[in-house]
Amino acid sequence: MQITYLPDLKKVSIPDDHGIVFDAHDRDHSRLITRWRGTIAEKTEDGGVITAWQKSIYHFGGLDREVPILVKIVLDKDARIRAVLIDKRSRGSQGKWCDFACLENLTDSLLNGLEISELHRTVNKAADVKCLHLFEILAGAASFYDTLPADKKAGSEQELLFISPDKEGLTAQNVHEINGKRDRMVIRLDHNSEPVMNEENLCAGSDAEVKVEYNGEDVLSEHISGDSFELVFASLNRLFSKCQILEKKNFAQKGRIKFSNYPSMVGLFLLTFSHSSMRGGPGNAYKIEKRLHYLQTGYHSQPCKGFEGR
Repeated sequence: MQITYLPDLKKVSIPDDHGIVFDAHDRDHSRLITRWRGTIAEKTEDGGVITAWQKSIYHFGGLDREVPILVKIVLDKDARIRAVLIDKRSRGSQGKWCDFACLENLTDSLLNGLEISELHRTVNKAADVKCLHLFEILAGAASFYDTLPADKKAGSEQELLFISPDKEGLTAQNVHEINGKRDRMVIRLDHNSEPVMNEENLCAGSDAEVKVEYNGEDVLSEHISGDSFELVFASLNRLFSKCQILEKKNFAQKGRIKFSNYPSMVGLFLLTFSHSSMRGGPGNAYKIEKRLHYLQTGYHSQPCKGFEGR
């Protein structure tokens, strides 16, 4: 099937059959990036199970890359982590270095025995598990589980993002469904001038106008600018922080909510800027790998374990 809509999680048994996460594809190449993520939490007499996944699909020239990762967290009756199981079909975005064996090793006994409510103290940044994707999934799973009322036995949330570039800029559409309630954000970015790229083909200068529509209403207009990578990053980060605040208000959420695409949109927008300035097909594969490395681990920071990092 194609990921063109949010599936009905009541009809899709993701905790028992992970196939939909690994078999779904998006063949619409006008969408440079598609990201589908979600969480299903169930409380049982013996404890509970949290199933969380994230799947990104990238299209670049003649390249199609799918990055699906699914994690199942098994809890005991005291809500302590009994096991963290990664589906063997999981793989990260760093190519052959970033397969199931590497991902499994990154969580090896790190979380066993930990209270799910305390996970954020052990895993509070991507470097703690040496993988941005695993960090996002684990943090999102714990955060969502924490929002479930004591008398609620189960809950689910899922989110679908499309980013489509064009000659003038890009359009991002994000739909989030939490326990059956759904919202929709449309973000339109128009460049006033072409983004400036540095030697790493990362955005080192931007001048753009952004308009945000939320649930059918115009809610934000922003000017994105900066003459360095750090300033462009900060400007986008402020924008998406405002977007997440709007969503939290809509869903009556409080505290640090980690099950959201918005923090990741900074890197995804910057990746789209880089893609738009590059031409060619498979010959640029390594360059795209390098862009992903910089954006996922931090500009000029230590590589992930798959690239011989610590």
